Amino acid sequence: MIVALSLLIPVSLTAQAWQLVWSEKFETDTLDTTKWEYQLGTGSQYGLPGWGNMERQYYTDREENIYIENGKLHIRALKESYRLRNYTSARIRTKGMADFQYGKFEIRAKLPEGQGLWPAIWMLPTKNEYGVWPRSGEIDIMELVGHEPDVVHGTVHYGTSSEDHHFRGGTYTLDEGRFSDDFHVFTIEWVPGRITWYVDGNFFYFVNERNLAPYNWPFDQKFHLLLNVAVGGIWPGNPDETTEFPQEMIVDWIRVYQDAELTSVEPENNNDLPYSFELHQNHPNPFNPTTNISFDLPEAGHVTIRVYDMLGRQVAVPANGDFQAGSHTISFDASNLSSGTYIYRMVTDSYQHSRTMQLIK
Repeated sequence: MIVALSLLIPVSLTAQAWQLVWSEKFETDTLDTTKWEYQLGTGSQYGLPGWGNMERQYYTDREENIYIENGKLHIRALKESYRLRNYTSARIRTKGMADFQYGKFEIRAKLPEGQGLWPAIWMLPTKNEYGVWPRSGEIDIMELVGHEPDVVHGTVHYGTSSEDHHFRGGTYTLDEGRFSDDFHVFTIEWVPGRITWYVDGNFFYFVNERNLAPYNWPFDQKFHLLLNVAVGGIWPGNPDETTEFPQEMIVDWIRVYQDAELTSVEPENNNDLPYSFELHQNHPNPFNPTTNISFDLPEAGHVTIRVYDMLGRQVAVPANGDFQAGSHTISFDASNLSSGTYIYRMVTDSYQHSRTMQLIK
């Protein structure tokens, strides 16, 4: 048992020195327009009819669609006839008032549900240094399509034109319940050459510069935050007879952290490689019978990953060999193991770290 307990103690060599640089607690009676700008209408005035996604709503700044109550922001989608549209909602952004290059972004929010609903917490480039969308990129911290109320998506968009549009992303599924039941914290950590997504502190996806090759990595410029609830469109489809209105995304708070050293230096030429050793949480977790284990190596070396039961007994060795510098994912098949909690431990010449995984059969 002493062995098992020791394996639960993580060892990490490096960490970002995150410092809070911007926050929004929604403590005013109305939206603070020194921090936020309303985006109104159907997108046509921005050259994006239907906001580029064939969306069905008209965005307004009315209290019916956006208001603050008890220290929380409410973005409310309604079914109503308004200016030749059948739905209304709201969309706001921080462009020109809060623009960030790199950082840790945390947003605590409760999400709507229902066919055709599409809440999003996301980021766009402030100056489009590489050209118009998608050349300068898009970072989706959180998106949900309302017919899948227990799943959120984290994604980046890139490419050379709207016809040559590409994206990479991952999903996080709640163990139980829906994102409309309670508040959850949606997080990205954005550093030179890499973006990582979390829900409630649980890692579920990352992307780095090498993943986008041969396309340009546009995520080295200032981006701003956007919050909105769309209705209908290409991805979620349109509402149907099962969709109940009104629906709300409620945002409790937003926090942005930055590392002074990180934001004061230019990325090195090899920023497509990880900046530190890291063993990630397996995904999916819980799992049955297979799961993926991902890890990062800033330099080439020998890697061993062993799996132990809660008595400290070794039950599997998913990895034992030499790996090149970079990000790696291996598959672990637990078909021959019984349900329960297991510990997986990664060891290199200069790093070791342990995490737990849950097998449910």
